[in-house]
Amino acid sequence: MDLISIIVPVYNVEKYLEQCIGSLVNQTYKNIEIIIVNDGSTDSSGELCEKLAKHDSRINVVHKKNAGLGLARNTGLKFVKGKYVTFIDSDDFVDVDLIENLYNGIILNNADTCIGGFKRVNDDGKVLYKEEYKRVTYSGNEVVQELLLRMLGSSPEKSDAIRMSVWNVLFSVEIIKNNNLEFCSERKYISEDLMFDIDYYPHSKKTSIINSSAYNYRVNNNSLTMKYRGDKFDKCRFMYNEVCSKIKEYSLSSDAILRLQRQYFVNIRTCISQENIKISRLNYNSAIKNIDLICNDKQLQTIIREYPKNKIGIKQGIFLGLIQLKMSKILYLSSVIGIL
Repeated sequence: MDLISIIVPVYNVEKYLEQCIGSLVNQTYKNIEIIIVNDGSTDSSGELCEKLAKHDSRINVVHKKNAGLGLARNTGLKFVKGKYVTFIDSDDFVDVDLIENLYNGIILNNADTCIGGFKRVNDDGKVLYKEEYKRVTYSGNEVVQELLLRMLGSSPEKSDAIRMSVWNVLFSVEIIKNNNLEFCSERKYISEDLMFDIDYYPHSKKTSIINSSAYNYRVNNNSLTMKYRGDKFDKCRFMYNEVCSKIKEYSLSSDAILRLQRQYFVNIRTCISQENIKISRLNYNSAIKNIDLICNDKQLQTIIREYPKNKIGIKQGIFLGLIQLKMSKILYLSSVIGIL
């Protein structure tokens, strides 16, 4: 049985850390190493990491100055000894068979990479949503032209995206090291996972997708994805243009741009929705100003104008129409009452 490395970046998660690590040490697949990277935590997470390591020799703790999630993962990659590696967010937890399922997906299909689904859970662990994928294996050029395509987003006609992430995925350490792959900083990109995936999958010879949803993604209001970020639209726009360049580099089909654009609209909706946390009049005016900036973005207006809106749903069509008409106040109100 091959050694599998599990990298867990940690930053101020004392509330969740024991559940996360506990779910890893109890895996049915035992030949694992757990590399915890304490990214300069200011709570008791660092001490808790050391305490947990004393109870299981498979745990290795690395302490470093705070630099963010992506760079913490890069630090973890320097210490891996396994043939395969996966990444776990420290406020999440997994079912006992997660590693076994992913490993079997590789071995049974003679693959170098395996992807599973996930469950979205609340703070108490209650399942809010479950996403499972149909079993399928992509080989050779299919990995880029079909699988990577679906990771960019759904097609205009249907929802067929595969969530881009590095959790509940078992990666080949050989591919990562031979191609000097590493994570960018989420302080630069809105999604360091997608950028890593775009660089990784062109090197995969065979990727297997399994119908397991053994990863539990916690909806946490204090997480990076949920916090208000005033520069979120700028980062979304920057990533959109960077991925467009990658699409050209890998000669992906024209469908790739449409998928990326649909996902871009999802990200724009999130940018607008985050403005509804502003409740005072002063902040309300600031929120409207920020939404105005989004609506007046010339590139976004061009993308919406050229996108095949006749192929998408009514709700999304209305959303894009409001942006085209620069109806900032209606967009704000829609986000407040939850219909955006």
